[in-house]
Amino acid sequence: MIDTLEFESVLRAHGYRLFSGVPCSLLQPLINLASNSLNYVGATNEGEAVAIAAGAQLGGMKSAVLLQNSGLANALAPLTSLTNICEVPVTGFVGFRGEPGVADEVQHEFMGRISAQLLEISGVKVYRLATDLPQAAEQLAEGQDYLARGISVFYLVSKGTFTPLELKAKAPIRFTPGTLTREQPETGTLPKRYEALQIVSKHKQDDTVVLATTGMCGRELFTIEDAPNNLYMVGSMGCVSSIGLGIAIAKPDKKVIALDGDGALLMRMGNLATNAYYRPDNLLHVLLDNETHDSTGGQSTASGNMDWPAIALGAGYPAVVHAGSLSGFEAAIAEWMRNPKLTFLHLSIAKGSISPLGRPTITPAQVARRLEAFLK
Repeated sequence: MIDTLEFESVLRAHGYRLFSGVPCSLLQPLINLASNSLNYVGATNEGEAVAIAAGAQLGGMKSAVLLQNSGLANALAPLTSLTNICEVPVTGFVGFRGEPGVADEVQHEFMGRISAQLLEISGVKVYRLATDLPQAAEQLAEGQDYLARGISVFYLVSKGTFTPLELKAKAPIRFTPGTLTREQPETGTLPKRYEALQIVSKHKQDDTVVLATTGMCGRELFTIEDAPNNLYMVGSMGCVSSIGLGIAIAKPDKKVIALDGDGALLMRMGNLATNAYYRPDNLLHVLLDNETHDSTGGQSTASGNMDWPAIALGAGYPAVVHAGSLSGFEAAIAEWMRNPKLTFLHLSIAKGSISPLGRPTITPAQVARRLEAFLK
């Protein structure tokens, strides 16, 4: 077995500063270690954890994820279309449930057989973590070479690899209820996404990062203004606010605006709870809501039956604003710029986008490198 406290020294020696993950009995010692003495961000699902870690990586904070292999499917979208395509590598420690030859519950058997192949085909370098410290340390050192080339490295962790470590008792965090401001909607035509993005671009400051969710949002933002502090997401749908959370934690001196869509947020609503729990003041989460999947043909989402401001308030956001007009939207952004605190800003917008609409002319990896340089 590896002494968990001694393994902490190895992690620190390689510069790991943030860990994000979800519970796993095989990784309990590592998760407890991260919670006790390292910087741990608990996620609601594995894909969210990968996106948080990727955001922190962009901000210069070396990060790792702690996952159970039964949840690897949740992580595939950001692993294949965020960390891989953008060459923003993360390290992973994966509880190897259902490991061949090791008795386990039936639901883990199939995933145990395919875990290594699943990760490898997703572009991840995979190691079976050794069960003694010198060999494990050597594997971690080897992994740094892959990370330097933009390749994520995941270590499959067998049962009993780490010595037990008790979780230090901590008082539960309780927050006072947030505030909800609702502006009466203007009568007439809904504002366009393009108009809302123009306002964001107008009010952003030199220290502001703007992250646009996948689809029409990123393409329209690029059309308005291509800038080194912009990120145009591709794939990894629903992960934009988690990337924003990672950047906001890594760079508390930068303001971060995460531009979300209703279809994307519906995919990963657990992000709301995580963002609200860790509540960085420098994160503004904007939902541009047209009740439609615009980029795939205009299919309806379930958003029309939802009260997003009330949901964000219930999730624990300290400030929630529903803007009923472009002027109210602009006022809310200007106020956040003056007095930043974690805020959820909701605006109902019209369906459709500008035409003709181009696409970013630089690759996702180039966009990521520019943003990393800006964040330095």
